[in-house]
Amino acid sequence: MATKQTERVGQVIGQRYELLAVIGRGGQGMVYRATDRWMKREVAVKTLDSQAAREPRMVERLMREQQAMTVLKGTAAVEVLDLCRGNAGELCLVMELLKGVDLDEHLYGLSLRRERLSLLRVGEIFDPIVSTLATAHAAGIVHRDLKPANIFLLEDGTVRLLDFGMARLKNAAPLTAAGTVMGSPSFMAPEAWNGLSDLMDQRVDVYSLGVILFLVLSGELPFSGATLQEKYLNATSGQASSLLALRPDLPRGADDWVRSALARDREQRFGNVEALWNAFTAVFHVTPPSRKRESWWVQAKGAVQKMAGRSQPAPRADTLPDPSGSALAREALAQSVFRPPADTAPPVEPTMELGEADLVRVLPPPRKPPPRPEPARPEKTISMSDADLELDPPRDFGSESTKSGKR
Repeated sequence: MATKQTERVGQVIGQRYELLAVIGRGGQGMVYRATDRWMKREVAVKTLDSQAAREPRMVERLMREQQAMTVLKGTAAVEVLDLCRGNAGELCLVMELLKGVDLDEHLYGLSLRRERLSLLRVGEIFDPIVSTLATAHAAGIVHRDLKPANIFLLEDGTVRLLDFGMARLKNAAPLTAAGTVMGSPSFMAPEAWNGLSDLMDQRVDVYSLGVILFLVLSGELPFSGATLQEKYLNATSGQASSLLALRPDLPRGADDWVRSALARDREQRFGNVEALWNAFTAVFHVTPPSRKRESWWVQAKGAVQKMAGRSQPAPRADTLPDPSGSALAREALAQSVFRPPADTAPPVEPTMELGEADLVRVLPPPRKPPPRPEPARPEKTISMSDADLELDPPRDFGSESTKSGKR
């Protein structure tokens, strides 16, 4: 039976983009695979549903997403190609079409095989993500919804940062009322949980990135919880799990890094994503690809100087080229992306938005946190409506492993 979304398949919007298939469903719209008739290429088209298209706030949010991604062109942010209008006059965001799997699905697939990402691969994934976030923060853009589902692993081994729909832009008027809580519960900083919008600067992204890296290393969240109330209490008044207790093989400084990454007081947290990442690479002995490229240049320069009869100091052991930097190794890494079977995919947890009235009913006053719950598998974030706070139905991404924009 055809739905309103599938009925649009075959339509041409903006006299240019032919919608081919639904590849993603969000809380406010759809993502389609489409053909750009002018450029003869496939693209992703993000549209708002009929209700969201009538809300100025949602339209403005889509426009800000386009603005943020335009500023970040040339980074690991998903590339925006066009902003056009659909046949009903609604705004549509055209982006590059991504083929691969998001980090959330990949981590879940690895957990089914009782495997983890190697530290080498962690460096390859997060080095460009950190660089992109640093560029965004320098431009006054705060992502505010970092989570594994918004980090996409392409088939060629590269990565993309997705979904700037919640991003805060410098000097832009807020789109939500004071006290509104927005974000993905498992990855939200305490100040985000408390609706302190004036305090939500780049350090909310630092916190979320710290949670993601903790999950990548341990397979568990630092603050778990079966309910929204438990997540709130653990994040705002609980103690993060010990990374060393979960991974005794990690360096002794692991828990010190966690305390600085996930400090409840943002003043005690790493001040920016570069500081967090530099500390991470030092503690866990990770050599990011950017530093490997520099080491290759140092050695190439040394070879030229040697041929010219000039002496060159011997390279340090930590700057020697890594065999994993070869094209063959990168190809093997790209092929290692694991897509879990459709019937074992992790539950979908879209971003939530809660107003002050909702918070009174949902979030209890702070109390002593409950005992640490048993480890849970990697999860996606829940979605709760502003009115009744009921779970949205699961989104169906279909059988394709192609996506772009927001999950």
